[in-house]
Amino acid sequence: MSPAPTVTRLAEAAPLAERLARIDLLAGLDQRGLAALLPSVRVRHFDAGQAIVGRLDPGREVYFVLSGKVRVTMFAESGREVAFRDLLAGSSFGEIAAIDGEPRSADVVALEDSLVGTMSAADFWALLRREPAVTEATLKKLARLVRALSQRVYEFASPVPARICAELLRLAGPEGKGPARIAPPPKHADVAAKVSTHREAVSRVMSELARRGVLAKGRGEILIKDRAALERYAQGVERLLD
Repeated sequence: MSPAPTVTRLAEAAPLAERLARIDLLAGLDQRGLAALLPSVRVRHFDAGQAIVGRLDPGREVYFVLSGKVRVTMFAESGREVAFRDLLAGSSFGEIAAIDGEPRSADVVALEDSLVGTMSAADFWALLRREPAVTEATLKKLARLVRALSQRVYEFASPVPARICAELLRLAGPEGKGPARIAPPPKHADVAAKVSTHREAVSRVMSELARRGVLAKGRGEILIKDRAALERYAQGVERLLD
């Protein structure tokens, strides 16, 4: 079970309605709809490094990240971490357990001191039934999660260097012309957790990409000098191992 969090007074999380309006699932609500949520939302504070949700926990609450940063991850019996995604303020998690009533499918850990709002599964279901905008946002989010997990499964069939390149491209954001910057630069251990490898492998690939002139390490950032070259490098690694 996850450790008990500290309960934060609503005044310290105020204005709560404004914070909730920035949550991905709730952005379509008007002021009246947001006001109706306030009695059903409990605000909690989690310290950096504190577990918020544990995999296979029986809890069914839905969580709204009001401030800070959390990571959705999973720890193997060997202790190796496989990270799925990092969530900033405005994100939500826990919808799957609230909907299907099954145990949690992943761990969630606070990466920074974070304020998180919680809503019971019963209140979340009531919200879905009365607010079509929230239902639509939830369905679209679940569809994005399925697509993202399908892409991760596909990538895990690729060699480690190709997976690292894919994660760098993902961190760089939407595809566009010209160089792309990743700021702040991710820790090698974090990239390794995202692609199920070890930190040393990430360091080797990053050094090779820098040697090839594909990326450069700047002050407080990584510069991807050529997206197309990064994609070609990943594809070349895959062909070599076919």
